[in-house]
Amino acid sequence: MSAPITIAIVIGYFVLTFAIGVYALKRVKTAEHYFGAHKLFGTVITSIAAFASIMSGFGFIGGPGLVYALGATSLWITLAAPLGFGLGWFLIGKRVKLISEVRPIATLPDIAAARFKSEAVRALLAISLVLGVIAYLGTQVMAGGYVVSGLLGVNLEVAILIIFGITMIYTSIAGMAASILTDFFQGLVMLIAAVGVLIMALIMTGGTEGLFTTIGQKDPTLIDPLGRGTWMLVLMWYFVFTIGGVGQPHLATKFYALRSYKDLKWGALISGGSYMLSSLLWIFVGYAALWLVIGGKIPALTKPDQAAIAFLSQMPVWMVAIVYAGLLAAIMSTASGFISIGTAALVRDLPKSFGKEVEHDRQVWWGRVVTILLTVFALIFGYFGKYLVAILGALGWGYFASATLPLLAIGLNWKRATREGAIASLSLALVLNIGFLIYEKVLGMKMPYAIPSYGISIIVALLAMIVISMFTKGAAEEDLDPDIRAAIEA
Repeated sequence: MSAPITIAIVIGYFVLTFAIGVYALKRVKTAEHYFGAHKLFGTVITSIAAFASIMSGFGFIGGPGLVYALGATSLWITLAAPLGFGLGWFLIGKRVKLISEVRPIATLPDIAAARFKSEAVRALLAISLVLGVIAYLGTQVMAGGYVVSGLLGVNLEVAILIIFGITMIYTSIAGMAASILTDFFQGLVMLIAAVGVLIMALIMTGGTEGLFTTIGQKDPTLIDPLGRGTWMLVLMWYFVFTIGGVGQPHLATKFYALRSYKDLKWGALISGGSYMLSSLLWIFVGYAALWLVIGGKIPALTKPDQAAIAFLSQMPVWMVAIVYAGLLAAIMSTASGFISIGTAALVRDLPKSFGKEVEHDRQVWWGRVVTILLTVFALIFGYFGKYLVAILGALGWGYFASATLPLLAIGLNWKRATREGAIASLSLALVLNIGFLIYEKVLGMKMPYAIPSYGISIIVALLAMIVISMFTKGAAEEDLDPDIRAAIEA
């Protein structure tokens, strides 16, 4: 159990988060507000929320662990990702926002169905989103449970119920509106934690010169730009986390939450800059943990993911409390956003794709029911299906990118893209990602040159969209609806 001040700060964080989530109910007047926060927020809130939803628990725990294990290799992820924010806001944000100005858009499958005039595209994208959401939520369950268990001194099961119970309740009450408002607050907490970590790490290690000189003398590869990875891995990570950022649903869903088209102007700078600032925690916690081990101040870590905990063991109690609040914020912001995305796909998109649309005035009611059921399923799945979660969780960023990037980046910028191309791209992304996971995780095989398999899936899905669109005509060129054509040409 942690020190009283740490417990007090964490409990205060939980109370504030819950209050903000419930307060968001005042904004919810329609189903589009509930599922997509349609036109509810301005630039600052939406941009900070976008960054917070992407900087998940992986950034606060997995990121420092990658630095500890590979050195600078993983910096090609965290320093490339902010470029993805810029591409997202400028490449698809404008067009998504323009379409949402004239249509009641609440979900990404709404956008896809409008662009390609196809319920099959809507269904395939909705299925892809639900599978990815369950995998993401499942991987967050144990991480969140262990953090709260250690902080509050309760058993794992109670800890899981606390963190995800709070998230489930406010998300079920106000949907995506609650997710975005709480993400905004949680993003501010993460930024405070990141800046605090940078200052404390530099004080502890004697500045960047003392930090990197000590590490470089022990193992120069750790501070080399390539790190311990391969050039193929570095280049693929750079590609996936720059271009792939455009296709992340927890970023793209924020565009139709903006009140005005003019709000796009500063979004890329605010969200990308916030992510870059929070990356200081990723970088300096990992390197500080290496510095502590090399200097003999702590024993070598048995697992790289212990890097953040090892660093915190050397920090003042108040700093530990702030960083733990930031970690919880990272987990909860991602979880609430994915719960909202999955719920919308199940309640709004899948029924609509099969011609069985839920009555508009009942969608919010069913949304609350499905939010609870989806969260409970993810908790059970994450707690009991540890091996399966590890397999599905590996889909991660690359899975979402391969499923949605061709639809958004190509479909909303190229009038020649067709529904046949979209269907082929979605189908291939699904088959390839599952196939690669079986190949690597079940059969124990490895890709040559450490190539990330999801990078191949993204490339194949993009090529399928382009090549098949060249030989088909559905929902392209003259077959486009006038408002969709206008958005693409803007």
